[in-house]
Amino acid sequence: MIRIIGGLYKHRLINQPPLEITRCTKDMAKEGLFNSLGDISDKSFLDLFSGSGAIGIEAFSRGAKPVYLNEINREAKRNIMRNLMGLGISEIEVLNLEALKCIDELSKREITFDIIFLDPPYKFKIDNNYLINMLDKNIATTKTWFIIESDYLLDENEFLEFNIKVLKYGRTYMNILKRKENIWK
Repeated sequence: MIRIIGGLYKHRLINQPPLEITRCTKDMAKEGLFNSLGDISDKSFLDLFSGSGAIGIEAFSRGAKPVYLNEINREAKRNIMRNLMGLGISEIEVLNLEALKCIDELSKREITFDIIFLDPPYKFKIDNNYLINMLDKNIATTKTWFIIESDYLLDENEFLEFNIKVLKYGRTYMNILKRKENIWK
């Protein structure tokens, strides 16, 4: 079980899919991340690799809206839907697409996000081009915060166009990236 840390659904529990499908963000890392983000009321939020949906549900609990979750694994998506139903949440949209197809779909719908959370599967590496693609597809703007959860420190030389704030919790890194102001006018 995963605990919601703050907001409207604070202390409520949600189910996690089997660990071979997803990995769970520890409470300490989740709490540190959301404390660092501050007030996210009315901020649009995308969790592109949702797993259990816990990060997106946490964001919604803290006032983010709209919230979109994307999870390619069907069993994990069913778990997310059960979690949302158990909490009585109908406002979060859950997609079941490969990540790049999800970006294309959201671009077609002309949806832009204030915060994009990226916690990809272990072998999947997010690089600068991946973030630029989201900017090019207009699901992100120069003001969007990208959060990359990883078990390694990002190479700042790969993300020269971004300011990076690193939060470390045990072996988990929460990398908060924001486009440098002077890159695009």
